[in-house]
Amino acid sequence: MIKRLSLKNFKCFEALDMEFKPLNILMGLNGMGKSSVIQGLLLLRQSFQENNLTRLKLNGRYVNLGNGSDVLYEQAEDEEIGIFVEEENRECLKTLFSYSPNAELLDNELDSDKTDRQSVLFGSHFMYLSAYRIEPRDLYRILDEKELGNKEFGNSGEFAIHYLQAYGDKNIKNEAVLYNSLEDHSLNRQVQQWMSLISPGILPQISVNTGLRTAELRYEFREGKEKTNAYKSVNVGFGITYVLPVVIAILSAEPGDLLLLENPEAHIHPAGQRWLGELMARAAQGGVQILAETHSDHILNGIRVAAKKKVINCENTGIFFFYKDEQDNYKHKVCSPELDENGRIDVWPEGFLDEWDHAMIELL
Repeated sequence: MIKRLSLKNFKCFEALDMEFKPLNILMGLNGMGKSSVIQGLLLLRQSFQENNLTRLKLNGRYVNLGNGSDVLYEQAEDEEIGIFVEEENRECLKTLFSYSPNAELLDNELDSDKTDRQSVLFGSHFMYLSAYRIEPRDLYRILDEKELGNKEFGNSGEFAIHYLQAYGDKNIKNEAVLYNSLEDHSLNRQVQQWMSLISPGILPQISVNTGLRTAELRYEFREGKEKTNAYKSVNVGFGITYVLPVVIAILSAEPGDLLLLENPEAHIHPAGQRWLGELMARAAQGGVQILAETHSDHILNGIRVAAKKKVINCENTGIFFFYKDEQDNYKHKVCSPELDENGRIDVWPEGFLDEWDHAMIELL
């Protein structure tokens, strides 16, 4: 598990230091730096895979950030970029990259031979889903079986449905995410159950054509004791397909895995977002570390309810609010409201999910 992340002169941050918990919720207005935190971790992973961290690869498998001038803090006093990661029971990973304005590869000034190759960032216990996920299509590509076994779902989750078809009969290893009243612990059945909570009655159906290397996604609906016909994903609500890879990723994640999620709530009804928040809380309590960037008060409320119901220990939850400090030359900073065992949050800084209050004042 990642315990701490520090950034130096990276994008909008002169300096940033964050202590992570099992469940980490990144919130704040647009452009405050939430994505930069996730990008810092993704840059390390894609650079390690490409060149063993001898250089910072700004454009690659996970992110495309341009050149050096796009990632150096605008008012940096030193022309170097630092990303430091401390993990549980491991030596701190320290990387310091020299600045070159037009380069897409920035040289590592430190000894990359000391890189811990067992880091959760670099191995098969890592999953990432971007904000741009699969949309409804007639057919989806399928993946090589070896990569699929390592849960390589693709940045957009495009291979998640193939994983569900191939491994759906396997029992889930993180017992904390199992739906309480369901005796069937298979990934297939649990995905159906949680998807039905997020969008009532929905039942994903997947068929794979290995010859054509394609998969087809359809949905049935349970209406009372009956089921409807299976409809193509293109004829069913956009958000259902958009959230499916998120649900598959959370349910298939094992204790010790690291899962990075961008806007998991996108296109989902508020009631579904609340259930998604509880599912994330369950996964984290069971040993999966989650970093999720979100704008959803419903996701957060689902987590708050989970804390009150003792589904997750409040001490296993970190809330991070990103903002600009007007009193300190508009520097980008982060504060950490704390969640208690009753689901209450101790402080509500200006701009932290307070738009409903502002709207009510105008309406009264």
